[in-house]
Amino acid sequence: MLRIVEDSQAFSVEAEYDGDFWFVKVYVHENGNARHRFTYKINHPKDEESACQRGWELFKHRHLRQS
Repeated sequence: MLRIVEDSQAFSVEAEYDGDFWFVKVYVHENGNARHRFTYKINHPKDEESACQRGWELFKHRHLRQS
């Protein structure tokens, strides 16, 4: 699991491997609750940490404002 704070907003990223693909889930934390935002299906990372990093990069690029 990867925990991230971006622009004063907390996120967590979790990855689960099904034998073929990594399913990476991104959650936003608000008022003590975690809300699921997106799930990415990724096939190339070798390990959970790499899958979480790739999922976060995709989410950040597609859904957070770039300064």
